Amino acid sequence: MVLTTSQRKILEFPYKPASTLKVVAGPGSGKTVTLLHKVHHLVETGQVRPDEILILSLTNKAVDNIIEKLLSVFEESNDENKYTAYELQEIVGQIHVNTIHGLANRIVIENEGLVSIIEENGWRGLMKLLSQDLWKNKHSKLMTPRELQKMFNEYKLGNTRKNEVMERLMKIMKDCQIFTNDDLIYNAPKYLEHPTDRIDYLEGQCFTRALMDEFKVVLVDEFQDLFPSVLPLLEKIAANKQLILFGDSNQSIYNFLGDNRTVMDRLDKLHTAENFTVFHLYDNFRSTPEIISVASKIMRYKVDLNELAKRDLVLKGPSGVYPEVQEISDPVEELEALVEKICLIVCSGAALSDVAVLARTNAHVQIIAEHLRFYGIPFRKLTAQPDWISDSRIQFLISILRTAILVRRGIFEESDPLAAKRSDFSVIVTLSAIKGVGNQAIQSLFRICNEKNISLWHYITEVPKNEWPSAVSNRKKIETYITMISHLMEDSHLVEIEDPLQLLTKISKAAYSLDFAPMVIKGERELHDFKSNLHEMFRVIKICSLNKPPGSSLAEWFLESYVEQGAIQHHQDIQYQSGGLGAVNLSTIHSSKGLEFPIVFLIGGLTHFPIDQNLLYVGMTRARNLLYLNNIKHTGILSNLIARENGSALLNDRFWNYYNQDLKRPILYSAADSVKRYQKIQKKYGFNFIGKRTITTWNYKNAISLFKRLIR
Repeated sequence: MVLTTSQRKILEFPYKPASTLKVVAGPGSGKTVTLLHKVHHLVETGQVRPDEILILSLTNKAVDNIIEKLLSVFEESNDENKYTAYELQEIVGQIHVNTIHGLANRIVIENEGLVSIIEENGWRGLMKLLSQDLWKNKHSKLMTPRELQKMFNEYKLGNTRKNEVMERLMKIMKDCQIFTNDDLIYNAPKYLEHPTDRIDYLEGQCFTRALMDEFKVVLVDEFQDLFPSVLPLLEKIAANKQLILFGDSNQSIYNFLGDNRTVMDRLDKLHTAENFTVFHLYDNFRSTPEIISVASKIMRYKVDLNELAKRDLVLKGPSGVYPEVQEISDPVEELEALVEKICLIVCSGAALSDVAVLARTNAHVQIIAEHLRFYGIPFRKLTAQPDWISDSRIQFLISILRTAILVRRGIFEESDPLAAKRSDFSVIVTLSAIKGVGNQAIQSLFRICNEKNISLWHYITEVPKNEWPSAVSNRKKIETYITMISHLMEDSHLVEIEDPLQLLTKISKAAYSLDFAPMVIKGERELHDFKSNLHEMFRVIKICSLNKPPGSSLAEWFLESYVEQGAIQHHQDIQYQSGGLGAVNLSTIHSSKGLEFPIVFLIGGLTHFPIDQNLLYVGMTRARNLLYLNNIKHTGILSNLIARENGSALLNDRFWNYYNQDLKRPILYSAADSVKRYQKIQKKYGFNFIGKRTITTWNYKNAISLFKRLIR
């Protein structure tokens, strides 16, 4: 691959310990390509070994993208077949690529053993432990697990007065090794400073020590996403190493996590001023000049395109089509207009998979998804994590497995006095989920266990039931629960099961023997969703069976890694899922960052709140060729675009030739054929009938049939 002048400067910048190289790279500037080639150059020139390089990002999506493309860069640069395919895979496999949370998780697990990351079912279980006193003046009947999580996080930050109940929750979570994602970030640097004795007994290389002593280069992708709580971890890792930062402050959209400027000020000063260098990438391989021109008008730091044109830069030629603005006050008509535009551009020769619809919230994305589904238009959601992980039934299955593993550990690991009590949280989560086991029962059992300093499992299995607190009324349900967990622990030696299907079958049978209300499926749609999510869980268990470390059990490795492995699998599915014209991509603007699409619909919704400037900039710069702005509340957009007219896309042969050439596709555009296809749809659904809500007269089966014919 031929790199630009500015990219070559970054590649050739030498390795130097205790130094910082900052690369400011705008959207579409070839940032990821430059990062990958920089890694290759460091290895190929012998400046560092591949196992001395660490690449970090905040999202699984970005990490997955780097992992997938890294091998391709090494293969393309393998001049005169210097290395065999196997040798290249070995080299690339030694380079460490992690999310920052994944890195923190690995450090914590290495020092603490199996830990649990709390999810919605966990917060719901914790709510059962809380007395009504906590909810005074807080409308307890409306309290949700998410609200408890928010209250807990605020308490940990010291934003509220000392509270006995919250203190007790913190102790429960500490004793049971329950972590929030923030806890992982907070604890990891402490273990780097003071590792636990546990790492002395690890087989093979100790990652905690290697991270501090053996790595030489740390590359951080998307530095504008960093937030203050990751600073101690990054500073600890990058000290005395070469820190290479890639990003763009104009794309900083996570300010609700903390001020990114504070982070960058500290990282810029991590090493001495003479060892701090900044390069810029101004090239743009993605967006048309028309899109760049409009996007630059809403940036905090304006870009003069005329000035850039004088430099030695790579820019695309003009398309002749500017972004379009539309304001529609009726929410149904807004959705109708979206469907009409999608039909129009597909009839003109675009694929459905070329199209991305970006909204501000997940709730708005869901509304759009339902509207497309009603038409029979295929779509896929580009969520940060797969849907199956968020399914309450799947979470219950995972909680059942975790309970069995931790209870078993508590029984057999007598040398660890805390091992028995570490199962308390999982027992609370699973037991409290059973219909009929009320809050008072959970609170009474947990209170007496604390008084006796024994685990909850030990109490309900060893203490005669006639000695239990009177508040524990539904004892038969608890007896069934004990039998089920005991059977799961003993049957086929749970930790020895190596077959993914056998493991999932055991967990599912155990869960279905309990009276967990969500396990009662209502309706075909719910059944379809659960079967699909269960299949995805099975796929991840299969992946775990193939990559688990030697000596680890499948059940334990799945519990340790399912979140990260599930996310990687999810993003691979999104990338490779295609057929015919594919499917429309649906996403929040936040989740779309780092991606690009030929055609983007940016949907502002009917909220009166103006869109954040950086968020708008990120959304606009996802587009390569066509950009539609619907109900976007921003003065820069309205004043610069409202008067622009592009004419009918169906008849714009110049643009569609440009479009196909840009995407390296055959130029087969025919205005006559496009008009015929669109007229067929227009006649079917009555598009352009102003004010007419055709949603009430849609025929779902006919819509699906029509789009199948279009795909052909």
